[in-house]
Order: sequence, then C-alpha cells, then structure tokens
Amino acid sequence: MRVVSQVSQISQTFVSHDITDKFRAAASRLKTGQLVKDEYFTLFEAVGALEIMDPKMDSGFLAPGENYAQALEDDYDVAQDLTPAEVLGIMDQLLCHEMAWHMGHPLSQTLFTSIYLNKLLWPVPKTLDEANFGVGNSSEDESGSPLVNVVLRTYCLALVKACDFVHARVASEYFYEEEDFVTQLYNRSLLTEFGVDGFQKLIDQAILWVDEQGGNIDDDLRDAIKSRLVLRRELLAALEQDLRVIDTRSTDNFKNCLAQLSPLAKSVTLGKPVSDAFSLKIQRRLASTIPPRPMVNINVEDALAHLKRLCQDAIDLEQILDYRGPHNFRVAIWTLLSRKPQPSVYIRSLVQSVIAKDTTVLGTIPVKNFLYDDLAELVLPSSILLRANIDEVEVPSDPRFQIATHMDRFARHFAQPFVDTFRSACLNRCRVRRTICHTAVDWDNLQIEAEELDAQLRSLNPEPPLTSQGGQPAYSYPLSSWAYHQKLIQLRMILQLGFELCIYSPEELSGMYWYLTHICSTHLGHIERIRTFTIAASRRNLVSASLGGNKSNTSEEQHAFQRTLNLLERLSTHLIAIDAFAIALHALYALLRRHNLLPTASSEKAYSSEALRYELRMNPFIPITLPELVPFEDYRREAILEGDSDTVVLERATRAISEARKAWEAILANGPFLPPVDSGPQDQGRRAIAIEEDWKKDVKDTMRACIGASIGIETLRKSLKNVKKGDGRISNLRVDIPDIGSKMRWHDWWAVPQITELKVESKS
Repeated sequence: MRVVSQVSQISQTFVSHDITDKFRAAASRLKTGQLVKDEYFTLFEAVGALEIMDPKMDSGFLAPGENYAQALEDDYDVAQDLTPAEVLGIMDQLLCHEMAWHMGHPLSQTLFTSIYLNKLLWPVPKTLDEANFGVGNSSEDESGSPLVNVVLRTYCLALVKACDFVHARVASEYFYEEEDFVTQLYNRSLLTEFGVDGFQKLIDQAILWVDEQGGNIDDDLRDAIKSRLVLRRELLAALEQDLRVIDTRSTDNFKNCLAQLSPLAKSVTLGKPVSDAFSLKIQRRLASTIPPRPMVNINVEDALAHLKRLCQDAIDLEQILDYRGPHNFRVAIWTLLSRKPQPSVYIRSLVQSVIAKDTTVLGTIPVKNFLYDDLAELVLPSSILLRANIDEVEVPSDPRFQIATHMDRFARHFAQPFVDTFRSACLNRCRVRRTICHTAVDWDNLQIEAEELDAQLRSLNPEPPLTSQGGQPAYSYPLSSWAYHQKLIQLRMILQLGFELCIYSPEELSGMYWYLTHICSTHLGHIERIRTFTIAASRRNLVSASLGGNKSNTSEEQHAFQRTLNLLERLSTHLIAIDAFAIALHALYALLRRHNLLPTASSEKAYSSEALRYELRMNPFIPITLPELVPFEDYRREAILEGDSDTVVLERATRAISEARKAWEAILANGPFLPPVDSGPQDQGRRAIAIEEDWKKDVKDTMRACIGASIGIETLRKSLKNVKKGDGRISNLRVDIPDIGSKMRWHDWWAVPQITELKVESKS
C-alpha cells in the first residue's frame, strides 16, 4: 500500500508526494498496541480537519462546472404519463424503501429519495388536496393520467400516513436511535395533521377507478395494482388501530394484509422499475447535519418477508392480551419477543405500550395490582399483607393500617422496576443484556430495602419461626425473598444471553457454563426455601380454618397455596433442566480444553490473561452483594475441574446430560403456562396457540441440543479409550463450535461443540 500526501499549492491544484518509506519507518518504531496521540490535537481540531468542500462530507458542495439547478433539481417530470407496469414498479420500489425504513435505515436514504413523495410533502400541504404532483397547490391544477394522479398519488399518500402511525408509536417508546430506528424527519411532515378517514376515502375511490377500467388495462396488471391498493387500505386501518387492539381484540386488518402478500409476490415480475423516480439529490434539500449517504435498496423478497413477519407478529400479539397472572404474562412476552428474526421495532414498541401505559398493565390492570399478583403467586398466597387497605381501616394505630402503609411504600418503590423487567425484553437482544446488567445492581439495592420492610412488617404481623438445621429460628422474609428471586433471574439471563450474543471465547465456555450452574444451584436453594415457608403457612391456614369453621374461605385460600406450590415446582423443574445441561457442557468443554482441542486465537495470550478475562466477564456481578462473586482461584479450579480424572469428568457429563433430557421432557409435557388450580374448558378456549408453538419449538430445540451433546460426549469417550497410554493426548478429533444462526447451532443458549473423528490414513 502506498501512502500519498497531497499539498494544495493553488486553488484546485494538488502536488502529491510519496511518503510511504517515511511512514513505514516511523510506524516500525512503534510497539504493538501503542497509541499515537498528539495532546494538542483536540476534538475541536479533529472536527475542523474535516474538509467542508469535500463532496463526501458536504452535501451542499458543488463540483466544478456544476450549477445550483443541476445540483438540486432532477430532470424527472412527475406529471408525465406512466404505463400500468411502471406504476406497479414504482409501488413496489416504494414498498421496499418503506420496509428498509422499518429495518432501521433513515428516511433520507429510503423513502425520501422518491421524487413523487418529495412533491407531495414539499412545500408542506395545508390540506389533503394540496398534497399532489401538480405545479400548483390544488388538485384542480393537476394534469396527466388518472393512473398517476389518482392511483399512484393515493398509494403514496396512504404510505406516508402509515409511516406517520409507525413513527408516532416508536417515538413514544424506548428505543435506540440509529441502532433500532431513525426518527429524523428532516423538516418534513408525515401528514400528521390529517385524519385517516380522508385517506381511506381516496383509496376506495382509486380502487373503484381501477375496477372501472375493464379492457383499458391488462387484467393481470389491473389485479396487481388493486391488490397493492387493498394492502395499503388494510395496513393503514391496522396501524391506525394501535393500542385500541386492547379493547377491540381485532386482528382482521393484519390478516387481510397477509392475504394480499401472496398475489403481490406473484405479480412482482409484472412491474417495470423506474430508477429515475428516485434521486439522492433530494438529500441536499433536507434539513440534516449528516454527510451524504448512499441510497438503501433491498429486494422485493426481503421487503415482503419483513412485512409478512410484521403482520404475523401483530396478529400473535393479541394472544398476550388475556391476563392470566404475571408468570404467564412473562412467558408470553419473552416467547413472542425471542422470535428469530426478532420482531420489528414497531411491534416491540407496541408491546412496550401494551405492557405499561398510564400506570396500567394491558390497559386495565393497575401496576400495584400487577405487583401484588406476582407476590401472591410466588411468596404471599392468601396473605394479609396484600389484603390490607388504608381505605377500609382508618385508625392509624391499627396494625392493618400500618401494614397497608408499609405495603403502599413498597409498591411505590418496586412496581416500576418490576414492570421494567417486562419492558426490557422489548429492546434488541444486545440492549436486553446490557440493560439487565444495570438493573441487576438496582435490584440488589432493592433487596436490601425489602429486608428492612420485612423486619418492620414482622412486628405488625407476627410469624412463627421455623427452626433451621443449626437450631436458629428462621423467618420467611417474603418481600426480600421475592426481590432475590427477581435478581437471580436477571443474573441467569446475563449469562445465557452472553452465549446467545457470542460474547465468550471458546476457552471461556467451560467456566461460563460452570458459573451458570452456580447461579442455578443458588436459585434452586432459594426456591426450596420459599417452598418450605409456603407449606408451613398452608398448614397454619388449615389449622386456623378448622378452628374458625369458615370452609368457603378455606377452600379459596388453599387454592391460592396450591397455585404457588405448582409455580414453585415448575420453576424448580426449569432450573434443574438448565443446571443439568450446563453441568454437562461444563464437563465436556473442560475435557476439550484439557486436551487442547478448542480453537483459540493466536494473539490472545499476548493481550489478556485468564484473571483479566474473568474480571471482565464478571463485571456485572462485582457490585452484587448476594450471591457473592466467586473468587477467581475458586472459579478457575471449578472451570477446569482440577483434580478430577478424564473418566470422572466423562461420567459427570453423561449423568448430567441424561438428567437434562428427562427434565426438558418434563418441561415440554407441562406446557408453557401455569394453569389455574381449577382450570376448566373455558380456559382451554383462550389458549395462545402461536405463543405455545413458539415455546414448544424453543424447548424442542433445546432437547435437540441435548441429543447433540450426548453424541459429542460419546465420541469423546470413544477417543479417550483409543488414546495410547504413552501419549495421553487426543489427536484424532476436530472440534467446531457452530455460529449463531447455523443449522448445527440447535439453540442460541447452548453452544454444543461439533466433535468429528478424523480418519487416519493407514501406512502401507
């Protein structure tokens, strides 16, 4: 590579000097990794170094000989007549740009490159009639064929209004600019001030005009144009519904959109692209500080696939609206938003609004009640702590009044963080993990606050202690137990999302899977503690009821206790399954690492050490007080299974993978949702079929990964038997760790190595 320095002598003249040898000589004296920085070259100088007259940086730059009109104006005439095939082609090009915008590309590189849209939106129309392709500001000034001024204009207007609905929903929720979505409008209006009825009326008129053409337009082209207008009408109605879906529960418009995609895909070849109808010169007239960027073009197949997923996700979103408890709601939310590819940012923004809007969940459930429902499901079934109400007891000295006061304070501090654990699932996967890393620390502080509240509430609501193994009295601490449970879920998710996002290098996998087992075993012990106190409370309730004689209340309370016990059993089974699978992969990777079979980067040892990598991976866990961070030496000893022979490690992996397969089979048999204790036929009629299918697919993929791990363990066992006693090293195996998205990566959270036995050529 040659390095050239250009020095300006006079305007528009440059003299080049070859400085390659000097550059290489200077670079050779630098150490690897050394950074060159001039302390006087500040950010101000760096920005000032950008050439204002560089066409790559300055969108207003005019090249030599180029006048203003040539730079800003296009020769394309929007009033010219178009053939039906050309109108069809422009419609499809606009659809591609619209979907590219949904995927996260700016309007300046997608829809705002359309000359037709630019004519509609600038100057800003004051009425819907002024949004036209004519020279004047009234539809009466329009000239040309109705195919352009009626059909194409209507299509463009409906498209812009659909974008307005999407923009409004996304901008009102939490998202990451230019990472998820770009909301910049570049001083253009998306016709926000106009009601949707006017657009629907124009679409109906355009469809009627197309139907009346008869032999004037080829039948196939006429049907193709009509299907696109119908798609616009249904999509506009579906997006306009927005949060009203909570009340209407209607998905008909999105279903009608799906019905139009098949004929649309078949008629794509009938259209004739009009490349001149799109221009980058429009960027120079947009209000933007961003340098010129190229036009984004995606093919029609990708655009239709994205639109199909958007419509299907919107249809399936209706299935999360039936409230059946926080646990089931969490499963439904996480399952829907874990789809591959992940739902579009519009769907994720809509789910955010559905989860919490105006201090309610699903539009009807107060956030406080939602929090109490989760407490009742997990740690406080049929508890006076949740029934106490200030409105019913007005005497401040009454313990019930004081309990209600403390619980109200608890709800004020904990309700929003609890709801945010659901909303965080709506972010992109990288941001989900990053957010959880921060919120886990917050929940650690909340747990301390909950412990103080537990101590105060115990003095108001005396609880008989249970005797622990050491003979010390133990209390349930329900609020802090609940907070600890929430925190342990987040710590586990940090590790599992790390596998999904390929954060860990191959030699770290054994240690990370061991840490996953450490968190799971800690969580299992905590679930068992909650179960112990729940059973004790249930027995006390039965004794109290037998003395009081109120059988109806007793039956209802025992149903609540049984639901909690069912949930705890379900949580335990899930944790056992994760724990066993992680133990198996930990042992498998420890053996592969022991025999130097894992792929490693050649330069890794030069820039890092195991201790530094461990500190980096455990950075989210360092501020956590409970569970305490495992010291590095203990972690390293457990990660490599120091002191255990190959035979012992193999047996450990074999037993664990067998237990994991049984546990995942039990999970699949139980289904995704926690059923009511007295569930009947009416509950079966409300099944979320699509969510269940996604959940079952996820579990079955995990079971496939278990089978793959079993095969890998047996392959390794066979090779260890054939190892020569004098050598002690395996040399006839090749290990590959499948990438995310490959067919051999059965589940994103379980990086099962592909172990292949190499054929050894026999010597003749």
